[in-house]
Amino acid sequence: MNKRLGSILFVSCCLSVVPVWAQPQTGAQLQEDSQPPSTPAPPGEGDPQGRRIQPGAEQGRGVPTTLSDVQSKFNMDYFLGTWNFESTVSESPFGGGGTTTGSETIRNVWDGRFWDVTIDGEGPDGPFAGKGFITYGDSFAGQSFVRYEVTREIGVLRTGRLGCDLGGTCSLHFETPPFEHNDSTLRLRGRFYLTSPFSYRLDTEIRINTDDYRKLGTAWYRKDLEAELPAAVR
Repeated sequence: MNKRLGSILFVSCCLSVVPVWAQPQTGAQLQEDSQPPSTPAPPGEGDPQGRRIQPGAEQGRGVPTTLSDVQSKFNMDYFLGTWNFESTVSESPFGGGGTTTGSETIRNVWDGRFWDVTIDGEGPDGPFAGKGFITYGDSFAGQSFVRYEVTREIGVLRTGRLGCDLGGTCSLHFETPPFEHNDSTLRLRGRFYLTSPFSYRLDTEIRINTDDYRKLGTAWYRKDLEAELPAAVR
């Protein structure tokens, strides 16, 4: 009788000490673990504009995600507003290498399918301004985006796929078709990495003629929370 009781107690103890790493996590736990330390407070407690837009859309629904959920849909409203940027670029056919700073304002156009881009900056070759637009698509093939902008009389067309993980972190991978500038054939590729609701990083590589891709530069964008949200164009 004592041996049987001892066996039961031994099995019970084994079952109660399953390692933490072997226990399944809920989507809510994964989302919480993946949030950066600087995640802002809920609306009204840290966002002067009264919003809490996460990278990765359709958050704030109050419904925890699970590992079996489909990929999160991206919310382009993430980009709305004014962003201050700073980047360090290498010398290229675009111009001299060095630090570039400025701001970028994005507003909604028409019915939520297009976004207008206005750029104002200064780089190693002096001040510059730019205009552009962004579009977003969601189909059976996945989520995609197009961004076209013209700065310094150079038109750049970025196209690519985007996706979000269960923690709400999204990436927009892009490339450009070949284009001519300063007697060189150029191509760009890179990634918009949305690290938090109010900052993201843009990594860009460049290919000149038939050379291999090399790093062009990294830009950091930080949202200006004191800037007024631009009105949509109808």
